[in-house]
Amino acid sequence: MSKIKITIEALKSRLDSNGLLEVQQEEGYVDKMKVVFNPPATKEELQKLTFAVPKDYEEFLRLHNGGLLITHPEYGGGFELFTVDEVLEHRAIPGYDYPDNWFPIAYGYDGCYLIVTDKMVGNGYLYVMDTGYNFEDNMFIGMTFEDWLEKIIIAQGTKFWEWGFIIP
Repeated sequence: MSKIKITIEALKSRLDSNGLLEVQQEEGYVDKMKVVFNPPATKEELQKLTFAVPKDYEEFLRLHNGGLLITHPEYGGGFELFTVDEVLEHRAIPGYDYPDNWFPIAYGYDGCYLIVTDKMVGNGYLYVMDTGYNFEDNMFIGMTFEDWLEKIIIAQGTKFWEWGFIIP
């Protein structure tokens, strides 16, 4: 079984009957958070993507065409993993000229976008871009989608990439 599948199945097994997960975050905050995975993307939907989709991200889309990760049921937050159509919608927002090989695949934390590229650099291809679409202030996080997904679940939805260490 693939890392994506193992990670998702392990997370699903920890959800209660309402799709909620008890998590502890910074400063001792404990609450039940919502996790939702959409149905799989169709072959037709996947063909709409205009870039070379990394294999692990494509596998995620084949399993779940987006979803919500560790979101408070009342207050929101967490990460919204985009559907194929939402990736294309966010990529086409007028006035935001993403570099050619950048595609926003998730949104969270009041304006933080997770960006997938079609070029592997070291051990990964993901960037995090904060509010404002400032391509100069993006952060390369040096990992693949499957590694990011596993780590954000282990970190219970927190911005683990800002914990003050460099990920190789």
